[in-house]
Amino acid sequence: SDDVNVISCYYIPYCDCIIILTLSIIYDMNLVKMETVMAYKYRIYPIRSQASRLENQFSMCRHLYNWNLDERINAYKEHGETISYNQQQNALPGLKKERPWFKSVHSQVLQDVLRRLDRAYDAFFRRVKQGTQAPGFPRIKHFGEWNSITYPQYKERPAVDHIKVSKIGDIKIRYHRDIPNNTKIKTLTISKEAGKWFACFSFEGIISNEPKLETFSRPLGIDMGLIDFWYDSDGFSVPAPKHLRQSEKKLKRLQAQLSRAKAQQDWPRVRKLKKALAKCHYRVKCRRNDFLHKTANDLLSKADLICFEDLKIKNMILKPQPKQDEATGAFLPNGASAKAGLNKSIADAGWGKFLSILKYKAHGLGKELIAVKPHFTSQKCSGCGEIVKKSLSVRTHKCPHCGLILNRDHNAAINILRLGLQSQSFSAQEAPTKAEGHPCGIAAA
Repeated sequence: SDDVNVISCYYIPYCDCIIILTLSIIYDMNLVKMETVMAYKYRIYPIRSQASRLENQFSMCRHLYNWNLDERINAYKEHGETISYNQQQNALPGLKKERPWFKSVHSQVLQDVLRRLDRAYDAFFRRVKQGTQAPGFPRIKHFGEWNSITYPQYKERPAVDHIKVSKIGDIKIRYHRDIPNNTKIKTLTISKEAGKWFACFSFEGIISNEPKLETFSRPLGIDMGLIDFWYDSDGFSVPAPKHLRQSEKKLKRLQAQLSRAKAQQDWPRVRKLKKALAKCHYRVKCRRNDFLHKTANDLLSKADLICFEDLKIKNMILKPQPKQDEATGAFLPNGASAKAGLNKSIADAGWGKFLSILKYKAHGLGKELIAVKPHFTSQKCSGCGEIVKKSLSVRTHKCPHCGLILNRDHNAAINILRLGLQSQSFSAQEAPTKAEGHPCGIAAA
């Protein structure tokens, strides 16, 4: 009988790449089929009048969101009442009579705006209930903060060179990859980022996938870092590209020019500089995503099983707590400046995105990923198992017990691989002899 599992996956949206939201995997003989919701993203090229109508719709959706948010906040503060999505949706026909210009926006688009608000409001109550974060109402959307609209029941497939959009017309599209024929289109989202327009189609269907491997002849451990993006247990490394750091000088210059233009109230120049700043950030994002995808493909091409540290990245980039002198009450140095630089480097590296991309690509290829606890992976000697303490500035592991000398990240990657293999019950075929002994010829711990 077929074995059915439901898996939730996370994926980083990037240009024309697949976004795996939920999967139902059906194992049938040697073929794996996935019933999944996926998405393809395409560049579109609206003419000036179409772009103007789309931007007007963005503005109206933003105002609708803000009006209904204000209504909910007032009802909660003054009467302790909660206004539901259905109540606000039922008020849309009356809104169109009072403000006829809202008729130029598709009714389903307006309903989707209210659904976004409903999700944001539910998150507010969840934070209040959990007490893990400072509770706060959803924030008002300011000009420029609403740059997409969604048609939640869009059904039409794109033509070779255009898509049909209600209330907008036929928009030219760069249809560089076909949506699979055995799928149903669910939604269409049109968005604008750094002056570029995109159309994202989500669709549902059964997609054939590579069968999961029964044996893993090429296991690998990787240690993520800031000097080397990752260092594997075979001794190969990929230098960290530091995309944000490379563009930091240009970003600082544009930000300074923008601040001066605001002080001088030179609003045409402010708008121009905002576009330039957004474009610069967009290029950084695209370069980073391109690097992450290519690096993930390269890693999966040479390994069947990959072990990595289960890093809590959100905790790693927290601000340091202030230190106060108990006697005088004066605040003491807490290393906040240095920590801010470290946090920026961690965010720039994109470890979380990389691991998310690696997970969905590995799943599609039938390969395995194992997350291990990061405790003492850098301090423990991969040759003899003794703990050798060292600070982050020390880049070479030198063991006084067995004499092993290795790059600290290489040493950590070997420990990560060994922990990953120990955490699973592998057969003799699955765990190669290298994992049982040290690659440098030293007996394993």
